[in-house]
Amino acid sequence: MPCKRCNGTDFQRDEATGNSFCCGCGTLQEYDNYEAQLGGLKGPQGTYIRVGTTGTGSTLAYRDKKIFDAGNLIDDISERLQLGDKSEEVKRMIGKITDGELGRGEWFSVLIGACCYAVVRKEGSGVLTMDEIVNVVGCDLHQLGSMCKRVVEYLGIELGEFDLVGLFVKTASSSPRLSGLDGKKKERVVKQGGFLMNCSLKWFLSTGRRPMPLVVAVLSFVCQVNGVKCKIDDLARDCEVSLGTCKLRYKELLERLVKVAKEIGLPWAGDVNVKNVVKHSGTLIGLMEAKSMRKKRGDELVISSDGVCLKEIVRDCLRQEAMYCYDDDDDDDEGERSSFLQMVSCDDWWKGKSKMSQRLKLKEVLEKDVGLDDLPVSFIKGCDAVERRREKIKAAKLRIGAVQDPCDDDKVSGRELSLEIGDGKKKRKRGCEIDWEDLVIQTLVLHNVKDEEIQKGHYNALLGLHVFN
Repeated sequence: MPCKRCNGTDFQRDEATGNSFCCGCGTLQEYDNYEAQLGGLKGPQGTYIRVGTTGTGSTLAYRDKKIFDAGNLIDDISERLQLGDKSEEVKRMIGKITDGELGRGEWFSVLIGACCYAVVRKEGSGVLTMDEIVNVVGCDLHQLGSMCKRVVEYLGIELGEFDLVGLFVKTASSSPRLSGLDGKKKERVVKQGGFLMNCSLKWFLSTGRRPMPLVVAVLSFVCQVNGVKCKIDDLARDCEVSLGTCKLRYKELLERLVKVAKEIGLPWAGDVNVKNVVKHSGTLIGLMEAKSMRKKRGDELVISSDGVCLKEIVRDCLRQEAMYCYDDDDDDDEGERSSFLQMVSCDDWWKGKSKMSQRLKLKEVLEKDVGLDDLPVSFIKGCDAVERRREKIKAAKLRIGAVQDPCDDDKVSGRELSLEIGDGKKKRKRGCEIDWEDLVIQTLVLHNVKDEEIQKGHYNALLGLHVFN
């Protein structure tokens, strides 16, 4: 190779450094003294690495290190979830699932969270929501739910009932909005909230739904009842739940209380509505508590020793006679008479002694009487939807018959052709306006689809099966 500077080919090697240089210009030649380290019998020897070790010079096996790190991760997540001694049960459960190999990675953290949830629900000695686990583990909620389902099915665990009252007590006790309340008022808020949580369970407001929005709604309601300034927006922000869902649960709770006021027989029940039920709720909750403490012995109602008879309360309030007092006037011998009605304070009606303020099983809650036995919200909406579709099917058949046989128009009244279907407060005449659902139902009727199938509302499936097939 010629010199890069003068293109000369005369080189000499320095004996001291071993580098070659050009005799013409003295430029050192790069990489001229490079010697390849070839292996062989006389080549350098390497270091033998056993299969299953972490590297050169390590005496800790890969499996042992994996199990050690997994145990530390289980302890860390259990401590952050405040499970205490339950971490050993979590380790035992994970060891049974993984055959003692444990694991590492994102999936293993999700498995730890699912096992923690399963242990708490199995023992029933605490309250742990999936939202708390998601915040600690850092995974998706649906991912955690799927893992919990797989864990429960694999181990054959029977999960206990979710403790709604315990969740409410935990939320109310840790809420910074209630930190400034005195002990007596805070205890009153907690007991009334626990009572309403059991009532909500009886009214199926929590069936198939996430519990935290309902807890926020009940906590906001009892705070208003007891004069605590606390907005539902702040509570929803503290609990990290959707404000819209909390307001929807709050509205459903108010609607149930309005029904209770009418069913329980309040003399002023006609004036109670969603807007003013909070003002009457102090009296209403007290009456519901007294009604829940009544016991049935055959067909006879027996009042418990610490309970109050509802009829007696109302009768005493209505029998209160006006008490008169006279103010003597020096200039006039005739006194001015003023009257006032001594009513029983609604604060005295709430005793906080009902078992409905404590954690009860679903069977015990359903056996209690709080003035209202309601059906699930989804079931009521489903029945209303079926009734609406039944009326639309009837109207569609009338329209089809009027077109196919115009001579029978006189036999069909105009009122039947323009059926009114109530949807909340709005009523529309079917003869004046037809929406997309009417057209779909009419198409299915023309293709001889059974009424029972149409009433289920699976329009896409029916269209694909009977129309576009």
